[in-house]
Amino acid sequence: MEESNAPTSKKGAKKAEAKAKKEALKAQRAAELAAAAANVTLEDDPAQDNYGNKQTTASLFSKDAEEVEIRSLDESHNGKTVVVRAWLQNSRVQSAKMGFVELRKGGNWNIQGVVMASEEEPLVSRRMVKWITGISPESYVAVEAKVKQPLEPVHSCRVSGLELHITKCYVLAPAPAMLGMTMAAASQPIVNFSDEKAQEGDADAGKAAKPAAETTTPSASMLTHLDNIAMHKRAPVQQAIADIRIQVKRIFRSYLEDLRFKEFEPPCLIGAASEGGGNVFRLPYFGDEAFLAQSPQFYKQFEIAGGRERVFSIGPVFRAENSNTPRHMTEFTGLDLEMEIKDSYTEVLSVLEGVLLSIFRGIQERCADEIETVRAVYHSEPLLLPEPGKEVRLTFAEAQKLLREEGPAEFANVRDDEDMSTPQEKALGEVVRAKYKTDFYVIDKFPETARPFYAKIDDAGTTVGEGVRVTNAFDFFIRGQEVLSGGQRIHNPVELEERIRAKGVDPESAGIKEYLTTFRQVGVPAHGGGGIGLDRVVAWFLALPSVHLAAYYPRTPKRLSP
Repeated sequence: MEESNAPTSKKGAKKAEAKAKKEALKAQRAAELAAAAANVTLEDDPAQDNYGNKQTTASLFSKDAEEVEIRSLDESHNGKTVVVRAWLQNSRVQSAKMGFVELRKGGNWNIQGVVMASEEEPLVSRRMVKWITGISPESYVAVEAKVKQPLEPVHSCRVSGLELHITKCYVLAPAPAMLGMTMAAASQPIVNFSDEKAQEGDADAGKAAKPAAETTTPSASMLTHLDNIAMHKRAPVQQAIADIRIQVKRIFRSYLEDLRFKEFEPPCLIGAASEGGGNVFRLPYFGDEAFLAQSPQFYKQFEIAGGRERVFSIGPVFRAENSNTPRHMTEFTGLDLEMEIKDSYTEVLSVLEGVLLSIFRGIQERCADEIETVRAVYHSEPLLLPEPGKEVRLTFAEAQKLLREEGPAEFANVRDDEDMSTPQEKALGEVVRAKYKTDFYVIDKFPETARPFYAKIDDAGTTVGEGVRVTNAFDFFIRGQEVLSGGQRIHNPVELEERIRAKGVDPESAGIKEYLTTFRQVGVPAHGGGGIGLDRVVAWFLALPSVHLAAYYPRTPKRLSP
């Protein structure tokens, strides 16, 4: 079900337009100041060697100056001369003899720089002050400066207890006088995720994200962000999201390797539609036809058949679904695993439960600063996790019963033999949070009508609704949204062929025939696994308004660039 994307009111649109015009005027004024600074002549300036546009800084800095990163500056540097390379975020003129700049590097690590005219060595002229404070924002600069303590902490900067008294400044990569999107706009919550061009300005429509604080800076649409990809990615909030994403993959890999899982690399190019599905991307292949893999499912099972026992993969997954919602993308990153089963499919469930809880607890511990940075822009409550040993596992029938009895009235008649809709899932998430004090839970025993042909039917013969059998298959949820789907697979070729036919799929069709043949060639042990959507894990953990924010370069039915 697509999420609402209704336009804002006329009053809201006019307000957004007024803000955008004000921001444009400010940008124009900044451009004029930058143009004036560009006309500063260095000739006859006794300080001319201490500033200017340079391709390289070789031999320009003092030999005793230590090159440091902003994040590394601390009290031990007080009084020392350092060299810092960073983006100049903004500047302001205090007087003809004094100005301030803000330097940023490494996400949201920033520090105040002071440039003050001085006739004593190191020499800083008035023209140098004017030139530095006129540098276009987002230019890449290298400065030599003496580290000092400010009279008062600079609360607008992350490094608040120190400042840089600049004696040399060189622009290594100048930014244009007028940016397509300012850092202030890039750092505001996105409220419009439509891929459609706005007719007038950038007055955003759509479901608004809740900002952490009121601001006078207008926000830009996702379309504007992606059209200005460098500024989008420079914004501290996007840097923080990307760093959290890295940690999720790192924890996933290390947790499974500790359990003797082995990584493998499934192909993206395949000769037949994955799992016999229709929502696939087709492309010409040397006079034949190829497809982009919808899932590594068959290849995970081939690995088990090949004796690898426990495997996992991290890679792209492609879905040719024309779904233009904040929950969907046509390409995303899958975290997949498959393993042999000794006695019960719950062995698989427990491993998957363990890896996800390890990811959530791990990023809470490792990424506290990054999470705080994201919440400053996209407000959210911390993810509630169950206490060890008190994990919530509901059968599909139990979940539907809970929704009927304690959920909204509109779900009073949901059935046990029909799959859940997105609104149902979200409503159930609210009920589970209130009842069990957790945002993380498992729904097990899905009806066979809601699972693919390779899902193992429950051996106990349990049925729901009008005689529909249940499967040893499950989904994992956080904040009422699915992040993992998995279960036990059918490993008996006779049973597998029966299920293939029951689902209306031809066992002799391309891809399916080769898949079924594998189970006839050798004895394949009982096995199961699951697939995790990396982008969704990151997005829903942080309660972001769209999964597109968690992707490096989101792909949608209407977006193939950058």
